[in-house]
Amino acid sequence: MASNDKMKILEEIGAFNQAWNRGDAGAAASFFSEDGTRIGVAGDIQTGRIEIEAAFRLLFGQKFAGAQVSVERGIVRMLSEDLAVWQGGMKIQPAGNRPALTGAVIQIMKKTGTRWLIFISDAKFFPPLQG
Repeated sequence: MASNDKMKILEEIGAFNQAWNRGDAGAAASFFSEDGTRIGVAGDIQTGRIEIEAAFRLLFGQKFAGAQVSVERGIVRMLSEDLAVWQGGMKIQPAGNRPALTGAVIQIMKKTGTRWLIFISDAKFFPPLQG
């Protein structure tokens, strides 16, 4: 059962990234539980799908318009039958010739019906290396 749940979580992560790369704020927010929380790389916090969708709409329409994200497969750790932690590295390639941004994401995933939805997502960029 746990290995099947881990695969489902990884599938949800992959599908979320596809929605992100399309710049589809509504689809990206649909991967969060209704009571989910998103902590952005700038420290901004949104709770609930309406706030999360609005944040994605701003993100995709401004700073990361046309950007593409890729994430590592990551690691899934099962906490219980309906809670798990996923963590993995990420890379965001902004549109144009701007340098890529790298970081990591940690997400608490919550089983809701047959889906594993994001309950809490916390993304961070790594600071650029100095000299």
